[in-house]
Amino acid sequence: MEELTEVITAAEFHPNSCNTFVYSSSKGTIRLCDMRASALCDRHSKLFEEPEDPSNRSFFSEIISSISDVKFSHSGRYMMTRDYLSVKIWDLNMENRPVETYQVGAAGGRVHHQSRRQSEATHFCTHQQHILSRLEIGSPWN
Repeated sequence: MEELTEVITAAEFHPNSCNTFVYSSSKGTIRLCDMRASALCDRHSKLFEEPEDPSNRSFFSEIISSISDVKFSHSGRYMMTRDYLSVKIWDLNMENRPVETYQVGAAGGRVHHQSRRQSEATHFCTHQQHILSRLEIGSPWN
């Protein structure tokens, strides 16, 4: 039996394209797959990942970078990911880095504590002007 080196942590279908879905991993990668290419999605169409600075690597790096949730915006143009320390907004047309990054619980930041627990880790509000992350809320764009 093979030893697991990476696990899928979240997955979601695209809101407007039923053949496309995204999944995240314990290593901090987000993969977009298109089932028109193959029903067995062992190859991804796009890989969303920020390059890691080797000087910042520590024992906890993989735990901190593990993606706990991924959601599409209602329009399907953006994707939101939640890791241990941040919420990131990705444009599906730009895989190399997120368009916005919000530190969770950062003092003076735009992400603030909310008193009631939500059932999912992250949500886009209907009008796409706010994001909600487990016990945190912020406004990524106007």
